[in-house]
Amino acid sequence: MKGSPLKQYIIITFFIAICAYFVLDRTIAEWSVHYCVGGCNDFFVAVTQLGISTPYLIGSALLFFYFHYIKKNLYKSHHALFLFAVVAISGIITGIIKVIAGRVRPCMLFEKVLYGFDFFHRNSDMNSFPSGHTTTAFALAMYISLYWPRWAVIGWIIAIAVGVSRVLLTKHYLSDVLVGALVGVITVSILCIYWPKKWRLNSA
Repeated sequence: MKGSPLKQYIIITFFIAICAYFVLDRTIAEWSVHYCVGGCNDFFVAVTQLGISTPYLIGSALLFFYFHYIKKNLYKSHHALFLFAVVAISGIITGIIKVIAGRVRPCMLFEKVLYGFDFFHRNSDMNSFPSGHTTTAFALAMYISLYWPRWAVIGWIIAIAVGVSRVLLTKHYLSDVLVGALVGVITVSILCIYWPKKWRLNSA
């Protein structure tokens, strides 16, 4: 996803996110809290775990040390390093935006009828925007589509499922998820451009 298609994706997704904030976010959140229960809820609780960044950071770090220092395979070690960078940098960017934006989570809408942004907060209940789980999932999907294209469809399906789970579990609003997806995809795209030439990776 390079050049014009990427720009179109960014513009369209950002436009939908803005519309969602004003029109859809509250409606979808209220629907989710009333109807996404029981087995549906249990399923998405499991799916949402795939967006936790810690296992990917630890796994890619271990793979880097294994391939770099034990197997002496620089190509695979650079793949592992790139994966670590993808997850770490996208996560850091999302974390910074969360604190700056200070968006109220859906739980605060239900409990205190609060909605919108209140800038510069570190409290978890005020860090809804963007979705960190979704950022990680879409960064991984973009990474997979670039270097293991045969698995791209599965990667994108999982990423979308993680994003949907964050909304249906009322952990985030739809616009949080859309912007989280943007951060993940854009981070990988930029890293591909500025990744050191000596560590340049080729598609599988």
